[in-house]
Amino acid sequence: MLTVSVERTLIQTKKAVLDGLARYNNEKMGKQKYKRFAISLRDGNEIVGGIVGELWTAVLFIQYFWMEQKFRNRGFGAKLIAAIEDEARRFGATRAYVDTMSFQAPGFYRANGYQEFGSIEGYPGGVTRHWFTKSL
Repeated sequence: MLTVSVERTLIQTKKAVLDGLARYNNEKMGKQKYKRFAISLRDGNEIVGGIVGELWTAVLFIQYFWMEQKFRNRGFGAKLIAAIEDEARRFGATRAYVDTMSFQAPGFYRANGYQEFGSIEGYPGGVTRHWFTKSL
């Protein structure tokens, strides 16, 4: 008997879903490259900024990007984005994409060559979520 249940612990369901998706995607596209990596900005031993991304097939997805406020607007963000793009190219990436909220960094991504391809309005406080892409 099939049942639908709400899960409060994600581990088992998440693993089943990811394994199922991987099998399905491999059937349709063949085994693809998958790699996760991070680029950090350090002040001595302390991480004061960084980017976490993943490469699947030939596309880099920038998952997380953060920098301490005092290091912003000094060119470090552009250096970090260039570094993750370069690393992704080494592994065969031809495109990158990222999403960001209107209060975060849409202007930064535009200034670094990313083009917006979609947005969703309606988040609390009048916030909009934006999706950007860039050919590598």
